[in-house]
Amino acid sequence: MTTHKGTGGLPARPNTLVGRDEALQVACRLLGDRRIRLLTLRGPGGVGKTRLALDLAYRLGPTFDLGAAWVKLADLRSPAEVLPAIARALRVPGLDQAGLVEHLQLRSLLLVLDNFEHLTPAAAEVAALAADAPRLRLLVTSRTALHVRGEHELPLRPLALPGPSADGRTSPAVQLFVECARRVDPAFELTPAAERAVVRICELLDGLPLALELAAARLRAVSPEGLLAWLSSPLEVLSGGPRDGPHHGHSLRSTVGWSVDLLTPEEREVFAACGVFVGGLTLPALETVTGSAQARAALIGLAEHSLVHPAGGAEPRWTMLEPVREFAAEVLGGRSDAEKIRERHARYYLTLAEQAQPRVQEDEEERARLRADDANLTAALAWLVQTERTPLALRLMQALEGVWEHDVTPKHHEWLRRVVALPGAEREPALLAEALLALGVTSRNLQRLDQALDALQAAGALYRQLGDAAGEADVLLLLASAYSSRGEHERALPLFRRAQASYEARNDLRRMNDVANNLGVAYLRAGQPWDAQRCFARTEELSVALGSEQGLAFARALLSWSAYLLGQLDTARALAPLAWQHLRRVPNLLLRYTVLYHMAFHARDAGQVRLAARLIGCSETMRAGTGEPWDSCFRAHAAGLDAELRAAWGAPYLEWRAEGCALSLDELAPDVEALLDHLAAPASPAGLAPLTARERDVLRLLAQGIPDKKIALHLQISATTVSKHVSSMLAKLEVHNRVELARWALGQGLVEGGEDFRPGS
Repeated sequence: MTTHKGTGGLPARPNTLVGRDEALQVACRLLGDRRIRLLTLRGPGGVGKTRLALDLAYRLGPTFDLGAAWVKLADLRSPAEVLPAIARALRVPGLDQAGLVEHLQLRSLLLVLDNFEHLTPAAAEVAALAADAPRLRLLVTSRTALHVRGEHELPLRPLALPGPSADGRTSPAVQLFVECARRVDPAFELTPAAERAVVRICELLDGLPLALELAAARLRAVSPEGLLAWLSSPLEVLSGGPRDGPHHGHSLRSTVGWSVDLLTPEEREVFAACGVFVGGLTLPALETVTGSAQARAALIGLAEHSLVHPAGGAEPRWTMLEPVREFAAEVLGGRSDAEKIRERHARYYLTLAEQAQPRVQEDEEERARLRADDANLTAALAWLVQTERTPLALRLMQALEGVWEHDVTPKHHEWLRRVVALPGAEREPALLAEALLALGVTSRNLQRLDQALDALQAAGALYRQLGDAAGEADVLLLLASAYSSRGEHERALPLFRRAQASYEARNDLRRMNDVANNLGVAYLRAGQPWDAQRCFARTEELSVALGSEQGLAFARALLSWSAYLLGQLDTARALAPLAWQHLRRVPNLLLRYTVLYHMAFHARDAGQVRLAARLIGCSETMRAGTGEPWDSCFRAHAAGLDAELRAAWGAPYLEWRAEGCALSLDELAPDVEALLDHLAAPASPAGLAPLTARERDVLRLLAQGIPDKKIALHLQISATTVSKHVSSMLAKLEVHNRVELARWALGQGLVEGGEDFRPGS
């Protein structure tokens, strides 16, 4: 019997193993467990299964009597060839299964079977070999599981990408790219400009090691910045893999194609349909788009072949690596039913958006659900625009207004501009008016005020033609806001009043709230914070009545800021914790970056200059991500604080500000909450004495802007009981309404402890 002690028969290790410390540790533990005889490294093509297996063989081979043996399966075509290939690798050609078992009875061996996915009918023979030879350990690399008794799987995923606030150089994906780039050019340096491009390249390629290696090889021909521009079609660019490697590793296209070739006809059909989805899919979406009752079974098959992957979230979702999705889209493009698939996709997401539309303004869960499919909604809209399905495009635009108005970006503005210009839009006057109104809103928020006025005046003409008084009032409100943004306050005020009168005549509380908020901002722009404060107090009152946490969030943030401008520092500091709590719960970027900058003023006043700088950096990064300039009501204040700290602190301030640019809200939270504790006046326990424990529970939630029905559900009491507790507290504390009650609770520090409300709780 010939022994192979150690690693002498293994392929050479091509490079350093990057980003696999955890997988390596887990695999070593599993292979060291005598009860585990078969371990499958499972994952998509190009994820690095072979590379990890090779490192394991080198690391563990010396611990086995016969060392480690490597069996390359990629070139085999028949499952019947597997056992003979194993015998050849063990240098005992000609032995059948029984002979191999006898050969392996007395001494231990680590046997690596690389690329098993196309030979799965041989899995039973391999499993029997492991079962009958107790000192044999099998390590298999495969895109699919073997599905035999005793198999343990170790899923291998792409390399970790840089986090939003992380140094790109610490990312395994970036580290691998740099290592591969230096094989092409030893002088390659990750300059700041190159780092930005490399991070984006890694993101576009989803951290897939093979894709990163092929991309780095393209640096022979182009800079990282140029390569980034080329990667709009990665399958076209990423080829030219090692000539001595397996054929299916020569290009990204051949790697994905190898997996697709192993699918059943039904699975191939569903795989092609997956190419229409962007950013993930749900099973109901896939079933609708394919029109197939077998979509679930096919989806399971695609997951088995590592072509789709389950993603986290409240609703089950599946994602594809971007190169795989591009391949699926190519396959779809060659099918005769491609147009039908794309239309079903567009109609599915139109229906999804329209069904959510009535709830999306105030229901954060509904907004989050739609945001999860933002890429699919945008893809559906793009197809409707491209194919000039004007009525459907206008309907989808209208349905998305409630989501997009929370986080306006130049992308949303551009889509609105394209939709209102579609041929035949004038034949849908009601829908066109809504789209023009939305275009006016986004143009105003992006400070493109001439465009806003043009769009709003066109919308107003259509509403007058339709006899739609509510629509005309909306136009008046937005025109007033746009004129205010241009500094034309005398022109804006009469329009605000006309809009207000129209809404009051219909008792439209939500729009009355919008007028109060926008008028308050207009007064801030005009340098009249005392009038603004009155408007925001009205907004707070109406938001409580409406149960609108977003409205309450803006009201309290702007009340705090108005008080700060008026020198009412105790009031400003008392409201700051509530503004912060709302910011944490309401994912509105305008609210977030504005409140963060407000907090920077408090940090400056408290002598916490580093925190102030970090808050400014984080705020500016958020704002830049939206494409929105500062509103004129705050622009001078923001610029003034930045200039003051820059002049006083110089380079340290700029360094701290840069730190903030890389920090997330969660990372800043502990320092902000410590600042708020520092600003807060001590709570007065005696002030709480008149209230019962249950009244305090109710008050804590009421002060957070939670409506009675949700308080009742959270505390497991009736809404009537909640109202009775509120009436009792109003009488005990001699305050006049719920707003005053909430402020009293805040002044007592009551919202900082006890019952805390979470959506869905």
